[in-house]
Amino acid sequence: MQTLKWLLPLPLALLAGCVVAPAIVEPVSALELDARRQPAPPEPRLEHPGRPLNNGQFWIAGHWYWIDGRYQWQAGRWVAPRPGQVWQASVWHRNGERWQLEAGRWEPDRREFAQPRRR
Repeated sequence: MQTLKWLLPLPLALLAGCVVAPAIVEPVSALELDARRQPAPPEPRLEHPGRPLNNGQFWIAGHWYWIDGRYQWQAGRWVAPRPGQVWQASVWHRNGERWQLEAGRWEPDRREFAQPRRR
């Protein structure tokens, strides 16, 4: 038992002599860190929109967006159409080492033809 009391402090004394130097790390912003670890966006989810609440509504499909270091799903929704405009869906583009979301938006409908003037 006497020997055990003497051996117990020995590992603690040996460990106390160990010195670990801190690693030198370059400061990196959270956005840069996210950009380095950002994988390609997942495939869009299959949504079952059901029927619109009102006749004539237009379905805008859901999409993935990047927030807090991960992809989160934004569900689709029914909206009222905008006369003279068309919906351009959200699209992900590769930009070097990152992925960039081009958000969906309404744009003028260039398919409309000018109505002829009546005399």
